[in-house]
Amino acid sequence: MLYILLAVNILLMATGQILFKKSSIFIETHQELPILLKYLYNSWFYGGIFAFGIATIVWIKVLSLAKLSAVYPMQSIAYILVALLAYYIFGERMSIINAMGIIIIIVGVFLTSHK
Repeated sequence: MLYILLAVNILLMATGQILFKKSSIFIETHQELPILLKYLYNSWFYGGIFAFGIATIVWIKVLSLAKLSAVYPMQSIAYILVALLAYYIFGERMSIINAMGIIIIIVGVFLTSHK
């Protein structure tokens, strides 16, 4: 159950980041709107807040089941998901340095999750 909740938390965090990026695109493409309306009319923004809110609730449950020092490093998997999603959804560049960083994160998560 712990790992399922952790996976849900990570997926929600990555989803929230993608939605916030979409929100920023909405804001930039609606320059005619006053700043407050750019947020009030922005469903991407609400989606991001919702994803982060649910992720927080799930995270609190995760913390009730495991040590913070054991599960917190696993949240860095969200960075990997965001980098890959940004590449596919927004066409953001993925360099060799980014790929090496992702490999280092994977090794780090593996090392910190084993006793």
